[in-house]
Amino acid sequence: MALSCGWALCILAATKGDGMSETELLARLCRREPAACAAWVREHHGRLVVIARSIVGDAQAEEVVQESWIAAFRALPQFEGRSQLKTWLTRIVINAARGRLRVQKRLPMVSLDEETDDNLPLSERFRADGHWATPLASWVAESPEDMLSRAQLADCLRYYLGELPPAQQSALLLRDESGLGFAEIAASLGTTEGNVRVLIHRARLKLMAVMNRFEEEGEC
Repeated sequence: MALSCGWALCILAATKGDGMSETELLARLCRREPAACAAWVREHHGRLVVIARSIVGDAQAEEVVQESWIAAFRALPQFEGRSQLKTWLTRIVINAARGRLRVQKRLPMVSLDEETDDNLPLSERFRADGHWATPLASWVAESPEDMLSRAQLADCLRYYLGELPPAQQSALLLRDESGLGFAEIAASLGTTEGNVRVLIHRARLKLMAVMNRFEEEGEC
């Protein structure tokens, strides 16, 4: 069974959470249950800091996310379910970060290199929607559940996801985990849609290389 790089975040997601439905999670969060609130913050805080860092830089990313958590918990009773909670939460962080930039009247501190897709190695392996057309190698598994149970691979991917440059991390998380479109990601990061595609391609290429090596060598 051939698996694309989209499985990377699926594998990571499968190692988190307790299988709770979003409706149940929302109810518990609105009741301010300490365990649910702590788990929600623990699951998303790291990726939100990465996203904020790409917009406001290292010095203010943590503060922006802390303020966003306060705003999110206050707004939870008004959440209407028009998007997933993580997408809603991501937009709060993006809006807070870009609002801070507007107030301070300065540009994002992270440099996003402008390059065309033609400069990206193996760019022919990607479809127009940004997903892999041809994986680097064929993965063989009896079922998707077999892959999702590989905790060692999940740990390996989590490590290398954290090692990606902040702009690549943010673009990948905004696209594959938060479900935002290329135009919205570009607006959030203050760059072009073409550059967003390049950032995502690079991130997927690196994670796919990790998955490919793990499959062939059995180690991270």
